[in-house]
Amino acid sequence: MSRIASEVAVFARSTYFQYVALFQWASVRGYVAYKILLPVAQMLFFVELGAFATGPQNAAYFALGNALQLTANAGIFGVIATVANERHFGTLPILLGSPANRLVTFMSRAVVNVLDGIVSVIIGFAMAIGLFGLDLHHANIPLLAVCVVVVSLSTAGLGLMFGSIGLVMRDAIIVANVIYYLLLVLCGVNFPVSRLPGAVQLISYSLPLTRGVEAAREAVAGAPFGQVAGLLGGELLVGLAWALAGYALFATLEGWARRGGMQEAY
Repeated sequence: MSRIASEVAVFARSTYFQYVALFQWASVRGYVAYKILLPVAQMLFFVELGAFATGPQNAAYFALGNALQLTANAGIFGVIATVANERHFGTLPILLGSPANRLVTFMSRAVVNVLDGIVSVIIGFAMAIGLFGLDLHHANIPLLAVCVVVVSLSTAGLGLMFGSIGLVMRDAIIVANVIYYLLLVLCGVNFPVSRLPGAVQLISYSLPLTRGVEAAREAVAGAPFGQVAGLLGGELLVGLAWALAGYALFATLEGWARRGGMQEAY
């Protein structure tokens, strides 16, 4: 039990430090502006475009997908920002030299961004309801809340992968931007995945969001948990696979740095 308590304490401290690095310096006004301006701009563009192309009766469909996709902003770019801060302030070599459990400290990078992603979706839903008439009267609200948490976790898993890539690729943020917008195309955010070619659908289901968005649409329609349990389980597995792949890359880079005496390279 003492070993578990020690690991939990490491996880909690590491999570707190991630919060300090990412948010404690920011002003409330700046954070709120960022959390409102981005959702408004993205949702206005895609919802209005979709409504123009398919009819105003479909505005809620696009609003729901784009509200959920906002988790990728926190999950992907938030984790990359964490790594960038560690590299910029020179704390990453200290982490590499610490005896703390690597997997615990690695996974803790995503916790604050998961919570931030959930907040982003709540704000997106509020805008979808107020501006685009998203109707949640018949929705399974508890299930929809579970979908939001699962999607935020899975996108953070993808962010952990890009965080590790950011250790060796200074412009990883550019690649992450491309992936962010590919999620809009490949993950059923603005149109069903079934409209994509078969080979592209395989890519879609290897990415976060795809199953989560589908499950959330079912939840809004009032589906019970059992109907979407497989989708949510698959979404969690995809996010976990990306997170573990990111950890494997991180561990590989750490091994190379230790053998070559290049800890300062990161």
